[in-house]
Amino acid sequence: MNQTIAVVFGTFAPMHKGHLDLIERAKLACGQVCVVVSGYDRDRGDRIGLDLTKRFQFAQEQFKEDDFVEVRALDETDLPPYPDGWDLWLDRLLALLDLSEHQVPVFYVSEEEYAQELHSRGYQAHFSPRKFGISATLIRENPEKYRDYIALAFVDFLGSLSTVVGRRKANT
Repeated sequence: MNQTIAVVFGTFAPMHKGHLDLIERAKLACGQVCVVVSGYDRDRGDRIGLDLTKRFQFAQEQFKEDDFVEVRALDETDLPPYPDGWDLWLDRLLALLDLSEHQVPVFYVSEEEYAQELHSRGYQAHFSPRKFGISATLIRENPEKYRDYIALAFVDFLGSLSTVVGRRKANT
């Protein structure tokens, strides 16, 4: 009998309530979730000092008490950029998961385009539209305004970022 393992992937720059909701729904459906924090050198997180290593560490901190969530990091630096690198990216992601022959990945995504790409490659993918009207882009642009939406493990970092952003705006 096969066991489904939920997979939620993203840049998580930063992780927020929308991501946490998706992860929770995946966990309720499958029991186990693998959160894959992905990124590359000079990606959108890196541009605000939140590189892949930090995002991975903060995500691990976010779920350290949750026995049903594992966190992995996927460095995409040497892969072709989206959308050209799907096959190589999936190969690398699946290697990270290290699934047994009786475990089947089920992807949970908030981008319909990702669900379609995964389906076209023969994978199960559940599309779940964004909730809470929040995005990591909005948070990066105005961390203080959206502070209540930021995952707890990321809050302190983003709090210091909002001070820097505030100073930059004052000097323009």
